[in-house]
Amino acid sequence: MKLEKAQRHTLKIIAIFFAVSLWFYVLNSEPVEIEKKIQIEYLLPKGFAISSLTENHLTLKLKGSKAFIGNVFTNKEKLIVDLNPYFQKFGKNFKIQYHPSQINVPFGVDILDMHPKDANIEIDRIAQLEMPIRIQFIGNLAYDKKFKEVSTSPQSILVRGPIDIIKKISRVDSTPINLSTLVKEEGSLTLSIEDLDPRLIYDEEIKVKVIYKIQQTIPKRPLLKRDE
Repeated sequence: MKLEKAQRHTLKIIAIFFAVSLWFYVLNSEPVEIEKKIQIEYLLPKGFAISSLTENHLTLKLKGSKAFIGNVFTNKEKLIVDLNPYFQKFGKNFKIQYHPSQINVPFGVDILDMHPKDANIEIDRIAQLEMPIRIQFIGNLAYDKKFKEVSTSPQSILVRGPIDIIKKISRVDSTPINLSTLVKEEGSLTLSIEDLDPRLIYDEEIKVKVIYKIQQTIPKRPLLKRDE
């Protein structure tokens, strides 16, 4: 019994020794410097959106041991910035600053620098509008062909965003159709929506179906048979 206790005690001492040795090795290993990006998430007053073109990521210069620094921001961590106090104090236009103390990093990792260090923010009330989708075309149909019928679904999309940005647009565009590739008399295509202003919110996954029919503009000449 005493022998078993002594053995367990010895094993614990050995384990502690290796743990302490490993810890000192990690702490004393050569530090490395890397750059990492972290997403910024802004908490806005209800019914408002950001109308200024504002950075949504911070670039951080980090220094630390390899054992710790490799796992920094691997879980899609975010920097949460609450804009409500700024709005209550300054209104719709204000300047915010980012500080290393706002970001949690593991023990043994230091933030050497960050960019940007501040941002000028403008917010405005949110508006939403149903906007028509315009189908874009490039190239040309064959000289003897034209569209007989073209239909799209959906024909419009709901767009939300700062009211001053919404006022500046009247439609959204599809990705273009290359007319020179349309050789069949009828068919269908699936298109995406061209990227909009990043301050606008819309269903980016929406697909536009285009159904078309093409007809000839010059009648085909009948084949003449030669007399034998």
